[in-house]
Amino acid sequence: MKFLIKGIKNTELICIYTQAKTPEDAKTNAYDLGITPLEIKEIYTNNIFTQFLPINQQELISNFKQIAMMIEAALPIDEILLHCIASCKQTKIRLMYEDILKNLKIGLSLSEAFKKHNHIIGEMSLSMIQAGQNTGNLSKIFNILAQDMQDYQKDISHFKKKLFYPLIVLLSLILAFGILNAMVIPEFILLFEEMGIELPLNTKILITIGDFFQKWGFLSGCILIGSAILLKYLTKKSKKLNKTFHQIFLKIPIVGNIILYRDLQRSLFALHISQKSGLDIKSSLKNAYDCITNLHIKNIFQQIIFQIEKGSNLTQALHYVNLFDSMTQGLLLAGEQSGNLDTMLQISSLHYKELYTEKIDKFTQYIEPSMTLLIGILVMWFALAILMPMWDMNNITL
Repeated sequence: MKFLIKGIKNTELICIYTQAKTPEDAKTNAYDLGITPLEIKEIYTNNIFTQFLPINQQELISNFKQIAMMIEAALPIDEILLHCIASCKQTKIRLMYEDILKNLKIGLSLSEAFKKHNHIIGEMSLSMIQAGQNTGNLSKIFNILAQDMQDYQKDISHFKKKLFYPLIVLLSLILAFGILNAMVIPEFILLFEEMGIELPLNTKILITIGDFFQKWGFLSGCILIGSAILLKYLTKKSKKLNKTFHQIFLKIPIVGNIILYRDLQRSLFALHISQKSGLDIKSSLKNAYDCITNLHIKNIFQQIIFQIEKGSNLTQALHYVNLFDSMTQGLLLAGEQSGNLDTMLQISSLHYKELYTEKIDKFTQYIEPSMTLLIGILVMWFALAILMPMWDMNNITL
């Protein structure tokens, strides 16, 4: 087994790894090395399921805050990473820090070591770490990244909270539908057949849907899951297909604007940090480009880089692609003319952040009543499908 030992050697706090059969053997190894152990923690090795686990964003946020504070306290980066490894609960994140530490020891820079794990931290974080490394302002960068991830998680949490109650009610209705179709509707069918009465259309539709799911429900579910997996595989393999889907997403009302505003906010913020760090405009634009997640927006942004390479200034390049609104273009023009481009980039980033937050709030305002309306329609349909046959029976009896 592998253990992480935190201890004191020559009045200094150090962390080391050791192989041992038990914690007691690990403690013995520590004493043999002249270390007084303070904490011994078993490190669980990777397994086949680790790569499929979702990233614990809260743990990543805590780690980034921890890194920022330790850099501020002037601790060496290898010691900081050892502290992160010791505090990590999720194996996937711990393995990331272990790999980063290993790459630092062979001479890679911090941004190069993080680059191998951009699928975990994201392109924006990678670009920002590189900018912070160039300016020696890593503490501030990690704080900014932690805050950005925290804001994003709050948006997701707010969205889930809005959907929780309607989804629970909807699932309850589906369960009720299954019970009705399995226990109540068959009795109606037998009764109506005996009396020679034709079932109402609503009841027939309910029965047809129920029969379909009884006979083909499992197969339909397998086909849907298989289709989703196939589609995900095809979009990974085909950049053209993936780009088409990304373009379609941008055309969806409200959702498209949410994607657009978030990408523009992130790209402008990365551009602001890069310019403030003293990077040239081409390198800054490359960092901003890497922060964009939507492939269609990425393709348009690439034209900005192309225009800059042809000799245009930033304002001319932005005007050429018509991606940003007139307010942003005006701010950046003023920034270029006054020499305060980084400040104007920050203001523009905040402008798009406000637009993004506004659209998120608008979307959640619409989705909750829409779900409630859908549930009301389903309840009415179920009620009519059950009650209409009873009314027909009463009419015949009278």
